[in-house]
Amino acid sequence: MRKFSKILTFLLITAIILSVNAQNTLIERLEQHVYTLASDSLQGRKAGTDYNKMAADYIVEQFEKIGIEPYLESSFLQVFDCKFQNVVGIIRGNDSILKDEYIIVGAHYDHLGVKKGEIYNGADDNASGVAVLIELGRELKRDQSNLKRSIILVAFDAEEIGLFGSKYFSNLPNMSKENIKLMISIDMVGWYKQSGKVKYQGSGTIKNGKELILNDQYIPKGLNVVVKKFEELPFNATDTSPFTKKGIPTFWITTGMKSPYHKPQDEAHLIDYEGMAMITEHLKNVVDELLQDADLQSSGKVAHKFRPPSRFIFGISANIGSNYHHYTKGAVNGKTAVSYGVGLMAQINFRYFAIRQEVFYDRIRAKHPAGTIGTDNLTLPLSIVMPFYINSVKFADLFFGGYYAYRFEGKQDKKKIDFENRFNRNEGGLTFGTGIYLRPIRIGYTSRMALTNFTKSSNVDNAHIRNITNYFTITYMF
Repeated sequence: MRKFSKILTFLLITAIILSVNAQNTLIERLEQHVYTLASDSLQGRKAGTDYNKMAADYIVEQFEKIGIEPYLESSFLQVFDCKFQNVVGIIRGNDSILKDEYIIVGAHYDHLGVKKGEIYNGADDNASGVAVLIELGRELKRDQSNLKRSIILVAFDAEEIGLFGSKYFSNLPNMSKENIKLMISIDMVGWYKQSGKVKYQGSGTIKNGKELILNDQYIPKGLNVVVKKFEELPFNATDTSPFTKKGIPTFWITTGMKSPYHKPQDEAHLIDYEGMAMITEHLKNVVDELLQDADLQSSGKVAHKFRPPSRFIFGISANIGSNYHHYTKGAVNGKTAVSYGVGLMAQINFRYFAIRQEVFYDRIRAKHPAGTIGTDNLTLPLSIVMPFYINSVKFADLFFGGYYAYRFEGKQDKKKIDFENRFNRNEGGLTFGTGIYLRPIRIGYTSRMALTNFTKSSNVDNAHIRNITNYFTITYMF
């Protein structure tokens, strides 16, 4: 019995030593990849440059050493637009049916190059993601005989200048939601220690995604994994974006933007390689399960920012701001008073513009020498809307048009306004403004400038009063 106990202890110690050595080897390989890709000799890997091509060659060399097959028959390099190139490999599954379904794991390898003599090496963004991609490929290649689905590994080019690599790849004929079960982007995973977490954004795009990612059996000791149903950042995008728009579920894996994002200080010596090793191990466990799961299904849900615009959009709006009286003659205008409104919005979207109709109840107020004037109005703005996009995601708009307002009640101090003799009930004018989108919320600025007179008769200076209203607007869209 004592002899058996000694043997068991020896085997346990040996297993621990082998595990530690394997982990140390993984850390060393990750460090090698990041230091190589983020070295000054590659001059920031700007898309379209010879230095960028040198980075692509390094990734090809690593894929070849691991034994990953080229996705294309003749080469790992997928050239597009004459000067850019994705690096694409494949590890084929073995199931007679599932081998024709794919999980895509990608990480962009380009960065910003050199600006004003300073090199933007992009160690976290995104040499870190490429390093994890390479080592994930190594781990899955070792386990290839057990894989059911196939996995495509892509180092995307030209992400920094508009997601061109992932857009090109996602538009290949077989890149459909029937063939691609999930796309994963590894983007900025090198600052785990500073961030305190690794985030999987997009767990809500597949059924039981949260449970899969947070399975205790898959998470290495010491790794804090956080899941978000959908991608959070409204204006930023990673290589998931083109796939999401095709209805393909996506995960974005990141330690966040704690590193010197898009700055020359994003260097290899600042990277947390132990954290990257844990992230690699966890991702391998998750992907391995995804490759085996015959019941893997899309949830049919995507982040608000990726939802294609509907032809018709409706919304509820609230306005708060101020109004003042503009005198048509003279250099002096009236003083502002708080004004506000609530209403409904309906918008018809076309390819390059939209038409927006609104209806508001407005409480319009302005200070007057004889006492503050307030009116209750029904206001009907009609506007042409011009949208603006970043990475194909609508982030802002400009609008201009006209409005009509009917004053159904009004008081000056506590006395009712005389609409028969002194003031006009009807008003018309111009409206214009802008807004930004944090879907499903739009936050904007609106200005209304009356072109008709509030007063029926001019004052002693032969001047009429016209309302000028400025609002901050918030709209919930559905």
